[in-house]
Amino acid sequence: MLQEQWGLVRTSAGIPYGTLHQTECKQQFSLAFTHAITAAARCTIADLRVDVERIDYTVRQSATHRKYTSSQVDVQMKCTDQDVLRDDGLHWSLSRDHYDWLRDPKTYNRKILVVLHVPRLLQDWLQIEEEGMLLRKVAYWVCLEGAEPVDTKTTTVVLPRTNVFSVPSLLGILQKVGDGGVL
Repeated sequence: MLQEQWGLVRTSAGIPYGTLHQTECKQQFSLAFTHAITAAARCTIADLRVDVERIDYTVRQSATHRKYTSSQVDVQMKCTDQDVLRDDGLHWSLSRDHYDWLRDPKTYNRKILVVLHVPRLLQDWLQIEEEGMLLRKVAYWVCLEGAEPVDTKTTTVVLPRTNVFSVPSLLGILQKVGDGGVL
């Protein structure tokens, strides 16, 4: 069993875990989570090496839609174990510059914010059994394109609980983009 602290962590058998920082673990786990959904949707991820546009990667799909034969969506990915889930959705604080990048309607690619909500303890993130592997817990998405400007340094956005980031929702997003629509 993994100890709760993020310092020197060992299994119940005394075997040490790596020393990757908690933030980096969340980043890597959220990418694996998204890779799993993207692969199951028969799509690809283009990893962006430099995050200057507040975008972590682009999901691409080759499929015939009403307007385009391929579609893509830019994703800003976050991961948290904080108590941010409410009845109406996941409440996420964004700096004004991140918010402004995500709400800008003048970009070519559509953009979504995805926040993966993981359990507090690292050992609860992943469960492997003979029947399969389970990634815990759930991610939500929102498109802020065209949202109203804010005057504060930060703003809280709500990712609705109905917007679970899943294979069907990703395919729906890509279809809207491929049909020439907005999210």
